[in-house]
Amino acid sequence: MTYFIAASIRRKGVAQYTRFLLIALLLQWLAGAAAQAQQNCPDGLVHYFGFDETASGTYQDYVSEATASCSTCPTPEAGLFNGAQAFKGRSPGITIRGLEHFEWGPNSSFTIELWMKASGTSSDNQVFIGRDAKDTNMIWWLGMNTEGNPQFDLFDNNPNRTQGGFSLVGKDIKINDNKWHHIVVVRDGRLRLNKLYVDGYTVGNFQYDYTYNFESGSPVNIGFLDLNNGYAYNGLLDEIMVYNRDLTENEVRARYNNGAGNYCGPQQVKPVIMSEAVTYGVAEQQYKYEVKAVGNARPSFALAEAPAGMSINATTGEISWVPSAAGSYKVGVTASNAAGSDRQDFTVTVKRASGETSGMLHHWMLHEMRGPTYHDYYTPSHAAGADSRMPKPVTGVISGGQEFDGEDDGLDVTACENFNWAPDESFSIELWMRSAASSSGNRVLIGRDAKDSEAHWWLGLDREGRAIFTLLDLEWAGPKPEHGSGPGLNDDQWHHLVAVRDGKSGLTELYVDGERVSTQTFKYANSFASRSPVNIGYLNDGGGYHYKGILDEVKLFGRALSAAEVKQRYEDVYDAITELVRFEGEYVGGVVQLTWETAAEAGLSHFEVERAPDTEAFEKLGEVKAAGNSNTPLSYPFTDVDPLSGIGYYRLKIVKQDGKYTYSNIIQVENKSLRSVSFKVYPNPVDVGDVTASVFGLSADEPVQFTVSDLRGKVLLQQQLQANSFGQLEVLVPITTDYRAGVYVLTVITDKRIVSRRLVVR
Repeated sequence: MTYFIAASIRRKGVAQYTRFLLIALLLQWLAGAAAQAQQNCPDGLVHYFGFDETASGTYQDYVSEATASCSTCPTPEAGLFNGAQAFKGRSPGITIRGLEHFEWGPNSSFTIELWMKASGTSSDNQVFIGRDAKDTNMIWWLGMNTEGNPQFDLFDNNPNRTQGGFSLVGKDIKINDNKWHHIVVVRDGRLRLNKLYVDGYTVGNFQYDYTYNFESGSPVNIGFLDLNNGYAYNGLLDEIMVYNRDLTENEVRARYNNGAGNYCGPQQVKPVIMSEAVTYGVAEQQYKYEVKAVGNARPSFALAEAPAGMSINATTGEISWVPSAAGSYKVGVTASNAAGSDRQDFTVTVKRASGETSGMLHHWMLHEMRGPTYHDYYTPSHAAGADSRMPKPVTGVISGGQEFDGEDDGLDVTACENFNWAPDESFSIELWMRSAASSSGNRVLIGRDAKDSEAHWWLGLDREGRAIFTLLDLEWAGPKPEHGSGPGLNDDQWHHLVAVRDGKSGLTELYVDGERVSTQTFKYANSFASRSPVNIGYLNDGGGYHYKGILDEVKLFGRALSAAEVKQRYEDVYDAITELVRFEGEYVGGVVQLTWETAAEAGLSHFEVERAPDTEAFEKLGEVKAAGNSNTPLSYPFTDVDPLSGIGYYRLKIVKQDGKYTYSNIIQVENKSLRSVSFKVYPNPVDVGDVTASVFGLSADEPVQFTVSDLRGKVLLQQQLQANSFGQLEVLVPITTDYRAGVYVLTVITDKRIVSRRLVVR
């Protein structure tokens, strides 16, 4: 729009002219801001309150002429996207007078989107945005209940309020944790479906047929609800957006953008790094961390501090590195644009190489002698089982394995982002299984049934015991095989299963014992991302599809294994299988005496005796030459003359003459002399995040008091705990922004000793 001003101005009209010019410039800016917001935002945006105002009173809608004002006003504060508004739990808050786009019919579609940050609880529900009609029975609101769960109520004008709608609550997630959360509610009028999202994922949905509309002359409220005592909100609100259509699942996830948001407003926004750093790695394996940051213009990324060989993509923020050795490595990354910059510092703890091929992301060895934790060597994404659902430890194909009962046994991996595959991503799932069970239906070895979308995949056996792999994306798209392929696998022999997905070509392959048994080609349009756990030994769907048999060596690769690799991996393990009759150990007279026995030997070279303090960090202790070939049982002894204090773990590396090898099961032997306690704290130093305190060498099932205190002796955390049957204790201490930079003391207290370690918070 162009404004024309008269060429001649009288002196007494200068002030009037100046006011007119300022108003014209303001209108022109507002028009440009609205156009920019509409151009960059998703289609169907009808309201957009950016809450960037630095003074209270009125609030601009970037895309419409609606006005929003307040009498009891929030306080302007810094937000994720320039400004935000801090509500103080008082009502009334902000009122919207433009109502056209809130006059929904019974089958209308709409979306409400916002960002919020709050802490604590309240005796009343707290409303982010809502509307209580004074002229009908209609009421709706989006907010947080008294327990800190997200809630959306939607009731139409039905004269009978009990028949006019429902309340939708995200019961499994809390949003009152003093972190920014992206909240979206979607009404799909065509499918009669309401969906509630938190941080890109569905936390609740409900199908409801409305018979009346949602029209009223009453205003829309922000930060409160004009009903009873006001249901006032105490916290920050930012970026309230309303659409006249239902956003799709993919659009909602894109708007959240892994915590970085997808800003489409007119303001310059200083970068803030939102992603949680990946602080673990394994030598000789690919380390990746995709840094996510808010910002407008789009931030560029750089490494301010990094180990040799580490690089970052300046545009995407993806950090790549292949560490060559174990150790702790400091990393600093920055996100910058014209409005400013942000920096994130962290330490990557790298484990020693495992000898595996490249591309390994997860490895659940399943050699634990008891649960409830089943460790992943590559990440902290350990599998866990409930007391009544834990499998039984048995001899595996390599070291120990776990036997599932086919009734209720099962393990869950709750933190499993590496299974959130993109539509064109490549991966391979590998495992070993052994079963003699017949079944009347499908049985799942590993899989995931998403509860926040339609994503659904699993690798397992069909009713005939044949291998089958199903892979459906978040829209339930993909091939749906009705039966498995290849031979029956319930013959009580070890079998090797590998599912391979080549995202580039769209090819999905299934291998059994090194041979391809099925292929499918399908190009997916959607991802497989979910917050739902990955299940091992069952599927959290229907009756559970519980597997009966042994599982071992469950692995995930971040690439497609070739046919030659699959065959070689099968042969390397299968050809090395050597079953021991027994493997035992005993502490006698200050030493540990180990003995083992083979039933028969063919092409056996030697045994390497390995020892570890924790079932993971095994090191070679000695070597015993094998007889080589024998059809009769043979026994072997070995003495550990300097055993570890406390409990030591032993296993045998059984090496064939051709170099192939396998491992025995793990045994534990307790050093019954006076023991010392090992107390490790990592990562240390730390900025924010979980710190692990690991204690070894306690007495079995020993009661423990664990405390965290500052240097003045003020106790910040105190817990009464108990060591496990191995004399071990592991505690996760969440270090939040509430911890000021400084030194803290972590202390373990038992009846026999007091052990402390210092933790540095930066």
